[in-house]
Amino acid sequence: MRAVLRLRPLLAASLLAAALARPALGAARAVPPSHPAGRSVGQVTGTLHHKGCQSVAAGATVAVIGRDASVTADALGRFSIALPPGRYSLLIGGPNLVPDQRVDDVDVAAGKTRDLGLVGVWPEERPQSCGSPEGQAPAEEPVVAVAPEAPSLDLPGGEVGRAPAASEHLWVRGGPGGGPGQFGMQGNPARQDEDALGPSSFAVGSAGSLQVLDALNGRVERFDPRGRPAGSFPLRSQGTEHVVESDLAVSEDGHVYVFHGGEPPTLAQYDPAGRLLVSGALHSSFRGVDQLFCPKQRPLFLMQNGQAVKVELAWGGMHAEGLLPGLPVGSDLFVRAERVSRWLAAVKLSSADGRVRRSIQLHSRVPLTGVRLVGVDRHGLLVVAVDRADGADENAPAAEVLLLALTAQGQLSGVGAVPPGDRRFEFREFVVAPDGTVVQMQSDAGEVRFVRWILPPPPQQSVAGEGLVRGRVLDGGRPSSGAVVSVGRPRRFVPVRPDGSFEIRLPPGHYLLSVRRPGAIPSGFLEPQPLERRVSISAGATVDLGSLPLPLPRRMPEPLAPRPLPEPLDPLPPPGAAPVEPSGL
Repeated sequence: MRAVLRLRPLLAASLLAAALARPALGAARAVPPSHPAGRSVGQVTGTLHHKGCQSVAAGATVAVIGRDASVTADALGRFSIALPPGRYSLLIGGPNLVPDQRVDDVDVAAGKTRDLGLVGVWPEERPQSCGSPEGQAPAEEPVVAVAPEAPSLDLPGGEVGRAPAASEHLWVRGGPGGGPGQFGMQGNPARQDEDALGPSSFAVGSAGSLQVLDALNGRVERFDPRGRPAGSFPLRSQGTEHVVESDLAVSEDGHVYVFHGGEPPTLAQYDPAGRLLVSGALHSSFRGVDQLFCPKQRPLFLMQNGQAVKVELAWGGMHAEGLLPGLPVGSDLFVRAERVSRWLAAVKLSSADGRVRRSIQLHSRVPLTGVRLVGVDRHGLLVVAVDRADGADENAPAAEVLLLALTAQGQLSGVGAVPPGDRRFEFREFVVAPDGTVVQMQSDAGEVRFVRWILPPPPQQSVAGEGLVRGRVLDGGRPSSGAVVSVGRPRRFVPVRPDGSFEIRLPPGHYLLSVRRPGAIPSGFLEPQPLERRVSISAGATVDLGSLPLPLPRRMPEPLAPRPLPEPLDPLPPPGAAPVEPSGL
């Protein structure tokens, strides 16, 4: 029996609407004027300065993870933010700062002010003015923001290469029409028609079958693993016209979820035979859906702001869980991808509380136009599509899509350059198949093609590189300026900065780091052994050793009192001599 239920808007959807309306990190509010803390809230204050320098981080943004609260540091690097009582993590970002830096475990009490003092933040590059600002005295023990691990990868290729032949990897192809193996198509993408439309999405089932969301024909069309038409089923009508802004996902047990981005947006669930089980309207905030995934038995919406909402359909309505900081990968780890600049993209892995644990930096010598998270394969590899374009003709540049398979540790496992799929797709161009291949939907004026791509291991030069080891040397609880950090093989020496910090880049491998205190040992003290740490580093990885306290010199033992020398013995007579009688006898 077909049952159609209208889902109730829940509180979680309202929270989602509020989250989508949050201001961006760079558009934070100005520092509020200084005023006494209220009884129900506390204040967190501090001054941001660049680590390794005494220059302030003016214009940096301080946000609170999990709350809609953020401020911007003033010209002297000062900030103040009001918060209810509790324990918080502050997220710091801004111009020339390593992204996603945090200050954790900030306790706020009602009616109290928590002054963090000087807060050291990591700059991307050494600031031009690195001296001490006027009127700003450095603290002995400043708070240092925690920067996430930032493995760095150089993407292969210095220009857009020649696209591989899609015919070698062709799986399914179909022309315009409404019959088996055909798709509803409109317009000509080769002429850049604004109304060029075709299948908006597709998915690959656990058994390897292809399911295509043929929105213009109002159906889901199926193909078997060999690419042969295997039937179709009709979609629930969305009114007089079919909604082409639609997406589709298939669960492991074969259930099909279809999202329509109309007014209002709707979600429907079909069983493996194509029978409608549940359908209903969603909160208006779901108009910001970027893609629909189904990693387990429950669908998951990936929003345009990189966050995710997990939903469960039932006869009684919809249960929503979120907001989640990205697509789940492993235990308590979530991933999202974003374009940082024309030459840089980042794949960020966060814990459930929103703290970025690792930010994989993708550097490209070809201009980047976008980056998309394709999915997570059965081995836990993160599959990312990086859009690149270059050429003298700005209106029609040469373009390619670089497909990357990354480990959660930031290592490149597979890479392949493919041609872009053109304008017909609305929600989805790539899908990760159960066998690990990446399926792409391509189109032109005459047909729609589904192509399989295998991501081969990367060339050796694309994974070669150095890792970064950093830390902070302390001597008696204070920064040890002038200490020396050394590595035996290869022989490298790095002086410690005035604030006690150091950084050293090393090829992949295992090393023994030694830290020696500066200057001569005072008279009366024994020289202590150097502080040693064993580290293992991989290409592009960052190892933060934290604080390294130097062993203190030990005072020499007190000298012992001199003992009297024994009386000298009489010499022995030479052999054969008469014995000498004692005198006075």
